[in-house]
Amino acid sequence: MAVPSCSMRVLKGVAMKAYQIVDADFVKREIGRMPIVDVRPPLRYDTAHIPSAINIRLDVAAASDDPAEELAEMFQDNGIFPEDAVIVYCQMGVHAKIACDYLASAGYSKLYLYAGSMNDWMRDSARPVEASSVAFAKAS
Repeated sequence: MAVPSCSMRVLKGVAMKAYQIVDADFVKREIGRMPIVDVRPPLRYDTAHIPSAINIRLDVAAASDDPAEELAEMFQDNGIFPEDAVIVYCQMGVHAKIACDYLASAGYSKLYLYAGSMNDWMRDSARPVEASSVAFAKAS
């Protein structure tokens, strides 16, 4: 997925330190305790994701007239509000950073960016991974 071209117009005024960058150990400790959001397309999420992560699509929000507001609404529809702490990741960290920037501009302040994202997570076979049954149905 290409980086959304509309990202910069929404980010004016976003603080440089709107989120904390975290590593795999932090994410692993927070599984089941803090919301974890995978912003990749559904097929990638279905194939492999961090346990307890939910899929909220950045590409859908980025295609709207107000990506920050749209993404915030999608998070709230999933029970994640501006006052909540949340971990955000993608495949390589780029789209997760964009998502954090959008969310920060929409008032979210307890954002944790897993910059290594799935590429880093999959480097250690001891880290747990889940797959959705949908992925296996599509592969058959």
